[in-house]
Amino acid sequence: ILPYYPKLFDNVYTKVESQTKRALDTKQMNTLLHTDIEKLPKEMQCALAYFLLMFLFRGMPFIDLAHLRKQDVKGKYIVYSRHKTGRQITVRIPKEAMKLIEKFKNMNYDSIYLFPILDKKNAAKEQSQKNGKIKKDKELYMNYLRVLRNFNLKLEKIATLLLPDVKLSSYTPRHTWATLAFHAGVNIGIICKALGHSSIKVTETYLKPFENEKVDIANDELIISVVAHNGEKEVA
Repeated sequence: ILPYYPKLFDNVYTKVESQTKRALDTKQMNTLLHTDIEKLPKEMQCALAYFLLMFLFRGMPFIDLAHLRKQDVKGKYIVYSRHKTGRQITVRIPKEAMKLIEKFKNMNYDSIYLFPILDKKNAAKEQSQKNGKIKKDKELYMNYLRVLRNFNLKLEKIATLLLPDVKLSSYTPRHTWATLAFHAGVNIGIICKALGHSSIKVTETYLKPFENEKVDIANDELIISVVAHNGEKEVA
């Protein structure tokens, strides 16, 4: 029997999954960004703050947010390594994010983590590793999955309260950032770099559904122009 290794198949391609329903539109994201967090039930406040930070940090995955260390903050920047690929990412901290960091940062002086997402037992065990390296054993991985599940349950409650009929999950901030950037005309190469993807092909898979939308719009515009041209000839 092979030893437990949670990331054994991380780099194995399985399928292309449509991301269309995972992203929020500009109005929906604006609603969340302008929500008065302090007026929410306490159990939802941290969840919404983490959700917004993931978006503001260029679609940062939840696992990377959870493992951000205090030492990763370098002045106005956060410099960290992606949990999935090990690729180093540098993110400038927007002023909107700075306020959230100050309010929801980890107040435990002994913790290495920037946010109190992982439990104390988990943090103590990880801190005990040589050179500050995180040991990805089964216990730590299963604990992270419990934290992730709890985060998603809270996001469901937030959606019910603030965005009825909209599904929120830990994937939503990342896909929303990519989608809104794409529709804003940001070059796909820039989006790829911002998300920390290993190649543009990965980013293209993310955005493939929206390429079809652009093609459909172009087709509609072409048909309208042809029909209008025909009408002008008849009038003449």
